[in-house]
Amino acid sequence: MERRILPRLGAVCGILYVVLILVGDSVTVGLPLVGDSVTVGLPMELAGMILFVPFLGYLWSVLRQAEGEGGWLSATAFGAGLMGITIKFASIAPVLAVNNMEEGTPLYRSMELMNGASFNLSMFPFAVLAAAVSMVTLKTRVLPAWIGWIGAVTVPALLVNAMFFYAEFIPAFLLFLLWVILLSAVLTWRAGSAHVETSTSISPEPARVR
Repeated sequence: MERRILPRLGAVCGILYVVLILVGDSVTVGLPLVGDSVTVGLPMELAGMILFVPFLGYLWSVLRQAEGEGGWLSATAFGAGLMGITIKFASIAPVLAVNNMEEGTPLYRSMELMNGASFNLSMFPFAVLAAAVSMVTLKTRVLPAWIGWIGAVTVPALLVNAMFFYAEFIPAFLLFLLWVILLSAVLTWRAGSAHVETSTSISPEPARVR
């Protein structure tokens, strides 16, 4: 039982990441970078970002098993995902830095732009993550092919959107979140199946006496 529960915990963290990010962001919409946005929305987003790490760990284990010895795309996916979530995590620092700052000042605006630019920059490594997962999926079919194709479509969308460093409209990131939640759902459904022993205990044929 434990061998099934632990993998599912890692797999479902992807869904929790998306839910907490979206709910936390909806709370902070329309709020300045100070006050209620810090005390209400940010803790939820931070929790989601932290949960993305165990999701990456489980995803790496699945891809690594499919690639076999010498595979490097699974490690690329893990490293890129970790880099992306680290950039997003660091983008919260400007928000905390202006917590006691008056809104509308030049420094406040600079911190606000820094927060937005860091968020957009995180889409570059997320594109690498989606590309690596898609390549392993389409090559080994460790996951449904449609997961790979949706990821393949997500990659150029993320790259194009990321080029607009200060853009506030980020449809590519919403597509990435949709892909993550679908990927997490599939992994959660299949979690543990790779760890179930399928071999039956068949006693070896007794040696024949010559």
